[in-house]
Amino acid sequence: MEIELKLLVAREDLDRVLGAQVVKRCAQGSAETSELTSVYYDTPELDLHSERLALRLRQWGEHWFQALKGGAASTAGLTEREEYEWPVRGRSVDLTLLDATPYGPVFAKRRVREALRPVFTTRFTRTLRQLALAEGAQAELCADLGEIRTGNRRAPVCEVEIELKSGSSQPMALFGFAAELLREVPFRLGALSKAERGYALYRNAPPRPRKAFPVMLRPDMSRAEVLQTVARGCLAQIHANEEGFLVGRDPEFLHQLRVGFRRLRVALAMPEDTEWRAALEPLREEMRWLFSVLGPVRNWDVFLTEMLPPLMCHLGSDSGLVALRSRCLRLRRRHLALAREAVGSPRYCALLLSLGMLLYGRPPAELSGTAALAFGHAVIQRRDRILRKRGEALASASPEERHRARIAAKKLRYCAEFFTVLYPQKRLRRYADALADLQDALGLINDAAVGAALVTEVGSGGRVDPRVIGMVQGWTAAGEARAIERLSRAWDAFEECRRFWD
Repeated sequence: MEIELKLLVAREDLDRVLGAQVVKRCAQGSAETSELTSVYYDTPELDLHSERLALRLRQWGEHWFQALKGGAASTAGLTEREEYEWPVRGRSVDLTLLDATPYGPVFAKRRVREALRPVFTTRFTRTLRQLALAEGAQAELCADLGEIRTGNRRAPVCEVEIELKSGSSQPMALFGFAAELLREVPFRLGALSKAERGYALYRNAPPRPRKAFPVMLRPDMSRAEVLQTVARGCLAQIHANEEGFLVGRDPEFLHQLRVGFRRLRVALAMPEDTEWRAALEPLREEMRWLFSVLGPVRNWDVFLTEMLPPLMCHLGSDSGLVALRSRCLRLRRRHLALAREAVGSPRYCALLLSLGMLLYGRPPAELSGTAALAFGHAVIQRRDRILRKRGEALASASPEERHRARIAAKKLRYCAEFFTVLYPQKRLRRYADALADLQDALGLINDAAVGAALVTEVGSGGRVDPRVIGMVQGWTAAGEARAIERLSRAWDAFEECRRFWD
């Protein structure tokens, strides 16, 4: 099993990593530098990639090594994957070695065996340091500088991998070391291996927004195992959308990044254990900071992509609306720059490392008991009870009361999704659909309130025609009234729904 933490470092900071005090303190022996060339193989249809496998031949000096990696799972930059490696005589794949692995049936297929060919290559200079970390963990720090090549396309490689050596199984030590290093050198946590980046380059495929990953729970899991599995899945969704948010144009990256953090916040709050809550409190403050930066961008995205276009379509090319949209776009760009700066900052990276240490550390003893189903029952029932209390007389409730009900509905929906695989699907689907309709109605009301506030903000400087401001406010008020009508029906349907966990 390969366990490593990947750090993305600016070119000018790579030497600073190697010279950092924490590296010098933990280093054993002298640094070794070598040139590595790796050739990755697959079929034209990318059969191995579809099985989440990476087959590689690597030249190290005069020697060649064949490696097969599979089953990767990444959380907060930490990747755990199966790895099989053998010395081979030259630059040719030895299929007999692959047959002896658990993935032998994949290579037993004739169309796979006969169609394997090089798809991309990596060439980089590696500087390697042996490290002695906390609690006796042994690791290797590899600073890699080079590129990935496929056809005429190139992608730079400038990263640091900190890998636990065979026999060491303390991921906490990697997070602790990285947290110390971050105080000396800025970096971001990497979500993609060189192989994954190579495949993306080969396919010429830009990153795409990723929704929540399925949560694979088992009935025999303890509360601690459930918590770790759910929370790590949330972190995987966060990590999968980071790069797209930082460099892409699709607002869905930000939406899914925020969804990942919202789900994570709900997951971490599932245990009511006091020791766990105390350990979590410092991270709550950091997540509040992050939401305060990401929230305004998402509000502008919703207003510009969902609320304003129907009004502009209804009224045609009104010059006042066009001017309003331009002003809104400028404000959105300003908030986007601040949000990207935050996600690319050491403070954000420190938050992820702290979350990693929390989720890979030793859980409180109180979380060791209770099977997954009983835990899910308690969590969902508590959230359902809170929503029903918040939902009384929703149609005539104040905006603040509806807002609290919306948050309660969202938390209940996330918790139900976490435990989906443990319950009868027919009953759960009916409940989940009714809950989703209720959440959508409450969301539309919230969007209208936020939209009205944004329009007021835009118009406060006197740079937008008051006629246009009034027109948009009237439009949002009408949308809110329709959403309130829908809310009454959605609440009635939810109340009639049978509780699927009974």
